[in-house]
Amino acid sequence: MLPGLLQQGRRLGPPTHFRRELADFFGRITGRRGRYGVVRFLCLLAIGGIWSTAASAGQVTLTYVGYLVGVPVLSLTATVTVPVNGSAATAVPGDGAYHVNATMQSSGNLAVLYPYQAQLQSSGKLLATRPTPIQFQSVQTIWQKRETVALKYDSAGQVTIMADPLTRQAQQAVTEGYANGTMDPTSAVLALVGAFSQRNTCGGTYAVFDGVRRYDIAVAQTGQANVNMLQQSFYQGPATECQATPRLVGGFQQTAVQSQLYPQSARLWLARPIKNFPAVPVRMAAQNAFGEMVLDLVNMQ
Repeated sequence: MLPGLLQQGRRLGPPTHFRRELADFFGRITGRRGRYGVVRFLCLLAIGGIWSTAASAGQVTLTYVGYLVGVPVLSLTATVTVPVNGSAATAVPGDGAYHVNATMQSSGNLAVLYPYQAQLQSSGKLLATRPTPIQFQSVQTIWQKRETVALKYDSAGQVTIMADPLTRQAQQAVTEGYANGTMDPTSAVLALVGAFSQRNTCGGTYAVFDGVRRYDIAVAQTGQANVNMLQQSFYQGPATECQATPRLVGGFQQTAVQSQLYPQSARLWLARPIKNFPAVPVRMAAQNAFGEMVLDLVNMQ
């Protein structure tokens, strides 16, 4: 479907009716307007798997390219500051403050037809590889429309939600209180990858609220695998394959659930592509009604 849309756009340009069709297509896979989105799910998994190499706080930046049915449609760059202890295969997240700053945006021909950008910021504290979030912010822009969600966490796990514009899902979360006791998506995946770096196996369940949707991510190890080279891959070689399965709790559109627009699960391949780095997701893949989305690590600085 996507290659056909891009070909149509190149032939005809972006008239209003075509922009609407493409906006609906890409909006569904990215998770705008309250939809969960296979792209957003994978990007949130990727963002959490980034660590620095120093025993004290440092920075590292990872870049991913997103392919939908083989077509590059998205780029993701994330810079993370977090303490790390140990070296080589023993490197694990240390205790202290963490901060994540990430940007994902449409790319290639799709960026011309559908100029989408999302900025994510998260900060908190790590103790025994377990993150405690302090604040999280998500800003999404499509053409001239901007949507902002900010979450603040107190010491008791109570979550304050601020959204502009105020969505029905955010109001429902406040009324029902199901955001309390959760992590933001980035912090949840920091917990996932931190636990893997410590035990060299993946597993566990993480309660997540992203400002709109409330879900649990259950992670299980499925075995060992080899990651093969794609178009721009930074890493190829042995990796641990894990499966992340979301359980939808609140804030999801029932029509989208019935149409299988939400990914049923995602696969992650975790490895240590650079000496003295903790494990990172070197590739992720998920599928929904529109096809398979793959995020591939292409650069690491």
